[in-house]
Amino acid sequence: MVRRRETRKERAPFGVPREVVLLSGRDVWPYTFIADDSGGGCGKVAMPADAAIEDVQAAVFTRLADLTRTFHGVEIGIVWSPLTPDSWVGRVGSLSTDAGPPP
Repeated sequence: MVRRRETRKERAPFGVPREVVLLSGRDVWPYTFIADDSGGGCGKVAMPADAAIEDVQAAVFTRLADLTRTFHGVEIGIVWSPLTPDSWVGRVGSLSTDAGPPP
């Protein structure tokens, strides 16, 4: 009898993000996120210092949304607000995916 190798389901490297802090930068914009499981991570967006903040926030959102969708199968949304003159905080929330088709 041939035995099948036991496989374990890999755990996601982080939980669903709940908050993001974005700092202004010269050639890179660093950000840090905190996840539900008290974990989190950080990253950088390579954009010039004079880039529109909306573009930088959209780039951060795209990265986090892709990772959350891939690892957790959850769609997220971020609402940004200023924290200081050169930093912003984003509150992350799950978007409902159980909406039926439009009438």
